Amino acid sequence: MTTSVSPHISILAVEDNPGVADLLHDLLNDVDGWAATVASNAAAARATFHQTQIDVLILDIQLPGISGLELLELLRQDDSWHDPPVIIVSAQARQPEVREAIKNGWVTEALMKPFDVDRLIQVITKAIAH
Repeated sequence: MTTSVSPHISILAVEDNPGVADLLHDLLNDVDGWAATVASNAAAARATFHQTQIDVLILDIQLPGISGLELLELLRQDDSWHDPPVIIVSAQARQPEVREAIKNGWVTEALMKPFDVDRLIQVITKAIAH
């Protein structure tokens, strides 16, 4: 008999590339105790953020409409913001703006695409342990 652990870590990944979005969804939901939602744009991400207590936020930089960093700024100004760990997963992860966000403590870590899935799991695990 298999027992199920109810998810206790809620992850929101914001990724507009369908292939990467599917990978993130499947990868993160395969970890016991994690429940991941993937949003393909800023509007969907903001709606999810308001409906669910998010424990970890994963952001792509290049999103339709506004950038991941602009979305982060909007979320940080929201009354429901509670400072979850933010992990950038993007081909733009080495931009000066991303380095500045890490320096300011707004972003926990930035991983370049293509990313190593084991490394992403390690980064999230370390972020939620603090």
